Amino acid sequence: MEERIEKLYPYRWAILINAFLVHTLLQIAILITPGMGSILMGPDVGMSPMEFAAIATMPYLTGFLFGILSGQWADRKSIRFVMIVGLIAATIGAAVRCISMATPVLIFGSFIMGFALAALNANSAKIFRLWFPGKMTSITMGIYIFGATIGGAIAFRIGPTLSDAHVGFMIGAVATAVALVCWIVLGRTHPDGESDGTESGSEALRAVIKNKYVWLIGFIMFFVFGASIIESDYLNAGLVNYVGDPALAGSMGSINMIAVGIGGVVMPIIISPLKKLKPVFFIAAICFLVSCLLIFTVPVGPWTWVILISQGIFMGVMLPMGKTLPALIPDVKREHLGAVGGFQSSMQNLGAFLLPAYVVAPICTAAWPGSFLALVGAAGVAGAIAGILFLVMPGSTSTYVEANIEGKN
Repeated sequence: MEERIEKLYPYRWAILINAFLVHTLLQIAILITPGMGSILMGPDVGMSPMEFAAIATMPYLTGFLFGILSGQWADRKSIRFVMIVGLIAATIGAAVRCISMATPVLIFGSFIMGFALAALNANSAKIFRLWFPGKMTSITMGIYIFGATIGGAIAFRIGPTLSDAHVGFMIGAVATAVALVCWIVLGRTHPDGESDGTESGSEALRAVIKNKYVWLIGFIMFFVFGASIIESDYLNAGLVNYVGDPALAGSMGSINMIAVGIGGVVMPIIISPLKKLKPVFFIAAICFLVSCLLIFTVPVGPWTWVILISQGIFMGVMLPMGKTLPALIPDVKREHLGAVGGFQSSMQNLGAFLLPAYVVAPICTAAWPGSFLALVGAAGVAGAIAGILFLVMPGSTSTYVEANIEGKN
């Protein structure tokens, strides 16, 4: 990363609040679909599991296809411009899902909704690197990810209680529209600029993909985000099957999600004095694997809660630190952060789209039918692969973004 004196601006806190709120609202809009799984696959709607999976994962496909473009476009124009365009598209897509319950219509609407996800994920590292240089980059990334866990918790709490899926899709449309208003009102371009605007998008992409670490962080987040989505897809159903009490299982799943969010905020603060990220990330990944394997092998009791909370905390290390990597790897220019973040975003969304429904489910169903230990264990394996890949990162990779900061406010 280039040496430069960086200023802190008071408006950065409004930027953080805005990113937090928009991430929360988008997750409500997107995760309300899996939250209504029992309704959509029930007798009233009658979707097949494959139809349901296609609708639920479609926004991640959009994120994969357009993540790189969203990052490049932000480097050329501005993050605010790209986010508003993405959120306008997402609001249209969410409205389309309210029109008809026909599967093709819902798939199309869900695909269009993913444009906001592509724009936000591609540029989140750049947002926090610009507005919060130094140790606060990873901490604010954790707060941003906490917004996603809150949105997911709300969606999974509301979804099963609805009697009409139309209502759920209307909630998603309102949430997306509010997110659009938030970015129009609160979104700002960084006062020091976000790009020099001298390179085309293709030139910036060619420059960054020559960096082997750009590819490496892309594959790391492919497996980290894939592990996160595998876990969220199958953990709650597995807990219901394991403990035999849907209410208790719901509480356990909520605690796990809250632990991910709190871990994502607290752990970057705790690990920042350690300076070297490689051993921390690897240990967290291996511990995540062990906790995934223990959940359904330890008898239900106090230790079950401990394991669920611990598992969430370990993921709370990997998610924010993984998302901060575009700002941590060597030889990436400030004006290329969008292109790097876009590439990483595409890879993480590809992992979210492919691993749960098209890799883990078919393999585990064929080899271990009905085994939630296998399904959740697969999330642990994906996390462990990310940890092993991280061992290839430079030994100097820090737990925070180094910066020369002027004018603290």
